[in-house]
Amino acid sequence: MASSLPRKAAPARSTRRDCHGRLLAALQALAGQDCAVEDGGQRPWCSATFIGAQHRIVLHLPGTDAWDRATALTKTLPDAEIALVHHIVVDLAVDSVMDGQDGGVEMVLAVLTIEDW
Repeated sequence: MASSLPRKAAPARSTRRDCHGRLLAALQALAGQDCAVEDGGQRPWCSATFIGAQHRIVLHLPGTDAWDRATALTKTLPDAEIALVHHIVVDLAVDSVMDGQDGGVEMVLAVLTIEDW
């Protein structure tokens, strides 16, 4: 016999789907404490079998050694293991590296994450 009491609603999935803040924190940790996020956004993404998000992130590396750090990050970021709760980074590309303000460097990253069930 089925209960006539209303069922408790499941927690909202939107909190599970949003890993953008954790991704930004992880990238800043890899780039160094003085790294700043100049711009960042995400949009939903899905395929026939996965759901996730596309992220566009602009990092600013200050200092006289910014180009050396940007070069090192360009080589290491695409293969970096970035741990995100309930998400997997499946693709990370450095789209561009250019001179920034104050003699620093701006790096534009494209990241694809999917939900890990």
